[in-house]
Amino acid sequence: MPQLLRDIFGSIYSPIVIHAIRIGGILALGYVILRLIDSALNRLRVIIPSADVLGVERVEQRTETLRHIIRSVGKGILILVIALTVSSELGFSIAPVLASAGIVGLAVGFGAQSLVKDFISGFFILFEDQFGIGDSVKIGDFSGVVERMTLRATVLRNLEGQVYIVPNGNIHTVTVMTKGWARAVMDVTVPHSEGLGRVFDVLQHTGARLAQDWPDRVLEQPVTLGVEKLDDSGVTIRSIVKTPPFKQAEVLREWRRRIKDDFDGAGIRLAQRTTVSSAE
Repeated sequence: MPQLLRDIFGSIYSPIVIHAIRIGGILALGYVILRLIDSALNRLRVIIPSADVLGVERVEQRTETLRHIIRSVGKGILILVIALTVSSELGFSIAPVLASAGIVGLAVGFGAQSLVKDFISGFFILFEDQFGIGDSVKIGDFSGVVERMTLRATVLRNLEGQVYIVPNGNIHTVTVMTKGWARAVMDVTVPHSEGLGRVFDVLQHTGARLAQDWPDRVLEQPVTLGVEKLDDSGVTIRSIVKTPPFKQAEVLREWRRRIKDDFDGAGIRLAQRTTVSSAE
């Protein structure tokens, strides 16, 4: 190899060329490894049937989470390996560095217990798939959509655009609003004078058409649970439907519109004080 380089570069040959080629090879190999891992993660969704809407969306969320974690960890390891390799190629002895790494690590461990706790908690959050990028969660007093995750911290962004950075070691209880599926809850209040049998029939007919027209956003037939509340304003009837994560608000808006049209067509009046529909 050295003789070949001398023949190619002639008088400008220097041992530095060899070191540069080795360092370049390490950089290229590290980049290829990261790209292969990233490509493998992108192909995870292939194993999930396309008809399984919830499965595909969950795999995509977890893939994105894994991509962020592996990129951050992979870059850290790659930088460390490159630094040690470059030092070795430049003639510095790395044996003392490796020998003292254990002692330094022990000292840092005692002084950075919270950091170690963050990394361990982050690992188990990822390993157990507790939540991932794209999930809507509530952690303590903070709530929002998980925008980024590392082994050390979780980044949330709320509806107002505010960003919360929560160390993973401080996460004790998490409420996940988009774990697998969500539920849209519709409350409709009609006057006491309306016949409930006719109201139920219209609600069931409207729900059936909604499920037929929106099979990708309505996972099950809407169910009319019955009378939820009786008060001076009227009779409140509750219906529910299961939807994919983040789709309940969209389904509710269309569901309200259809109920209003069908009630108008059937001559059913709404109470003067109508309970505001909500999503869970």
